[in-house]
Amino acid sequence: MKSSRTSQEIIQRIQNYSALIVLLVLLIYGAVGVRHFLSKMNLTAILYQYSIIGLLALGQFIVVLTAGIDLSQGSLLALTSITSALVMTRYGIVAGVLCGVAIATAMGLLSGLLVSRTPMPPFLVTLGMMGIARGLAMQIANAKPVPVYNESFLDFGYASFLKVPISTYIWVGACLIIFFFLSRRPMGRYIYAVGSSEENSRLSGIKVHTVKLTAYVLSAFLTAIGGIIWTSRLGSGSPVGGVNYELESIAAVVVGGCSLFGGKGRVDGVVAGVLIFGLINSILNLSGISPFWQGMIKGVIVLVAVALSQLRTREAAVAREELQHA
Repeated sequence: MKSSRTSQEIIQRIQNYSALIVLLVLLIYGAVGVRHFLSKMNLTAILYQYSIIGLLALGQFIVVLTAGIDLSQGSLLALTSITSALVMTRYGIVAGVLCGVAIATAMGLLSGLLVSRTPMPPFLVTLGMMGIARGLAMQIANAKPVPVYNESFLDFGYASFLKVPISTYIWVGACLIIFFFLSRRPMGRYIYAVGSSEENSRLSGIKVHTVKLTAYVLSAFLTAIGGIIWTSRLGSGSPVGGVNYELESIAAVVVGGCSLFGGKGRVDGVVAGVLIFGLINSILNLSGISPFWQGMIKGVIVLVAVALSQLRTREAAVAREELQHA
C-alpha cells in the first residue's frame, strides 16, 4: 500500500513538471542535434518573438484559470498597433503608447462585462470581440500599414541589455508580477476559486462578476503591452498583425499544464509552454521542415496536451470520489 502511494506521488510530480521536462529535452536535443541552434542570432530571435507571445500567454492564462477563453488577443494586438502608430505620429511616444494600451484595455473591459454580466459564453463573446477589434483596426488605418518614424521608439524594439532583449526583461517582470498577484493577493486566489467552482465561490461570498471582469481586463492589458513591443519591432502599425497569436497563446497555456476547465495551472508552466513552442519552431526551421508540416506538428502537440489535461482532470475527479466514499 505504501509503495503504491509512493509511486502515485512520483507520477504526480512528473505530471506537475512535465512541461519543464519537455523543455529540458528540447534544449538538449537542439544543442546536440541541430546546427546553429545555440548561435546568438537564433537564441535572440526566439526571445524576441516569444517574449511577445509570452505576454499574451500570461493574459490568456489568467482568463483560462476562470474557465474562460480569450479569442480576441490577436485582433487587440493589431488595434493597439494601429492606434499607437497613428497617435504617435502626431502627439509623440507617450501619447501613442497610452492610447494604444487604453483602447485595448477598454475592449477587454467590454469583454469582461459581457462575460460576467450576461449568460453569453466566453468563446462567443471574445469571438465577436475579435471581429470588432480587427474591423476597427482596418477601418482606422484604411486597411493600410501606418509607418512609425520615431527613432527612439524604433530603437526600443531591438534594444538589449547584457545581450538579452529588453522585451524579454519586460516578459520576465510581468511573469513575476502575475506570480505574486495569483499567489499572494486575495484576487489571485479568487481567480483560482472561481475556475474550480463558480457556484462554491459565489456561496463563499466571492464576487464572481468582479473576478471575471478583472481576468479579461488583465488579458487585454498584457496583450496591449505585447502589441506595443510588436509595433516597435515591426516599425509600423499593421491592421492585419497578430493573426493566430491567440491560438499560440492558448496552445502555450495548455502545453504548460493548465486545465482548460479552469482552476489549475502555474506561471512557471506557462513560461515553459511558451519556450517549448519557441524551441520547437526554431528546431523545425533550422531543420528545414516545411511550414505546412510545422503547423501539423504543433497541432498534434496541442491535441496531445489537451488529452493529457483531460486525463489528469478525470483522474483527480475519481480520486476525490474515492476519498468521499472512504
